[in-house]
Amino acid sequence: MKTKLLGLVAAVALVACAAPVTQQEITQAKFPPQPNQAAVDKEVNTYLKSAVNNPDMAKKECSPPRKAWARALAFETPKFGWMVVCDVNGKERSGGDGPMKTYMFLFTTNGNFAYDSSSFGNINNNVQFLDLIK
Repeated sequence: MKTKLLGLVAAVALVACAAPVTQQEITQAKFPPQPNQAAVDKEVNTYLKSAVNNPDMAKKECSPPRKAWARALAFETPKFGWMVVCDVNGKERSGGDGPMKTYMFLFTTNGNFAYDSSSFGNINNNVQFLDLIK
């Protein structure tokens, strides 16, 4: 019982540590030029080769790039850039379709970053599209 309670308290404490992204950070953000389709395809395909079984057989559907911020952990400083979201349905080794997974790719002035959305406890603490902020 104590272990479960301690785990719950730790989880609440981690969620409370999520630092909000301020309007000042957003207005001061530096964005690279919007990536073209060739750059998006190259980044996505390179990542999928290491993350998915039979990447050449995987079915993927990617959104167009949108300005966003992202961070792997809720208390990290956000990275700003162009976000591409891809739904990927990989093939199992047996040849059947695997589960659908969502991957996010952020193109920044300091390089490109890949995120597995299933690793986020609350995605709103880790990713935000700037066109959704009023």
